[in-house]
This record gives sequence, structure tokens and C-alpha cells, in this order.
Amino acid sequence: MNYKNSKLLIVLLFGIAMGFLESVVVVYLRQIYYSRGFRTHLVIPSNVIHIEMFREIMTIIMIWAVSSLAGENRSRKIYYFIYLFGIWDIFYYIGLKLILNWPPSILTWDILFLVPTEWFGPVLAPVIVSLTFIAYGLIMIFKKENLDLVQLLTGLGGGILIFTSFVTADANKLNYNWYIFSVGEGLILISMIAKFVKKISNSKKKDENCD
Repeated sequence: MNYKNSKLLIVLLFGIAMGFLESVVVVYLRQIYYSRGFRTHLVIPSNVIHIEMFREIMTIIMIWAVSSLAGENRSRKIYYFIYLFGIWDIFYYIGLKLILNWPPSILTWDILFLVPTEWFGPVLAPVIVSLTFIAYGLIMIFKKENLDLVQLLTGLGGGILIFTSFVTADANKLNYNWYIFSVGEGLILISMIAKFVKKISNSKKKDENCD
């Protein structure tokens, strides 16, 4: 096993362990605050909610710390972060399914995040994002591609739209804007595809100059 593959394996194992750990913490929280059954209504007391927000922030810092150690440069650090974030989130839901047999459906709603405000949405939405992140991160790491401005802006634009779809979702009416989500997801995919189009174009120009 080469150095890159061993790093990916270690990051993968960390993401799996972190996802399961996150699911265990949520099991405890549901036992305390949702003893009569989980629902997408925030019942955590205000004096505790800030502790939960702090825990979520620390989770992101941990993901970034490992990604920074794995990545050789700024672009690789970002790609490892994207890859690890996806692994963590996927195995969080796998953990909940194994322990609580939850969610009953991929369209079941969940409280996704609390920072800087509440995020809501069907479980399918974050799972799609996480699978995209895993594929995106892996492809860019193996292709040894560096992040450019167009890719960065397109990806950020897609991320902002997806974030908007989560924070504007109406958990009471179970109303989620799949259109905004789809456009955001599309932009993230375009940011990946555009990188390869640019690479192919540059290769053709080099071949033409050689001729």
C-alpha cells in the first residue's frame, strides 16, 4: 500500500469512528430530550443548546485538523476535508440506523445542525451531499488536482444554496425546497466537471503548440 492510499485509509477509519461516536452521542440526547419519540422540534433547553452548538463546532474543527495533517498543500487539505466530512456524515446515519433503526425512511426529516441556526431537512438531502463530497474528494485527491478560482467559486455557490435550502426548510409543515437543493448540488458537480474540462483544454493546447 502506497503512502497516499494509507492516508486515505486512516482518514476513512477516523471518519467511520467519528460518525459512530456522533451517533452514540445523539442516542443519549434523544433518550434525555426525546424520550417519547424523536420529532423535528427543538426541545433542548436554552442553557444546554449552546453546549450542543459548541460540540458541533468542535466536530468541524476535528475534521479540519485531520484533513490538515493529511493534505500536502492547501488544495489537498480542502479535498481531504470534503472527503472526511462525507464519510463522517454517512456513518453517523449508519450508526443511528444500526442502534435505533432510525430513520425509518430516507425521506424522514432530521435536525441536521444548529450552527449558526437550525438546519432541517429530509435525511436524503444530507446523504446526497455526503456521497457527492466523498466522490469529489477522492477524485480530486487521486487526480492530484489543485483548486482554482472558478472551481472554488462554483463549489461555494453550490454550498451556499444547499445551506439555504436547509435553514429555510419548514420543519412544522415538512416543506423542503428541493429545487434550491438541486441547483446547489448541480453547481458542486459542475465545479468538479469544469476542472476536467479545463485540464483537457490545456492538454490540447499543449499538443497543438508541440505540433
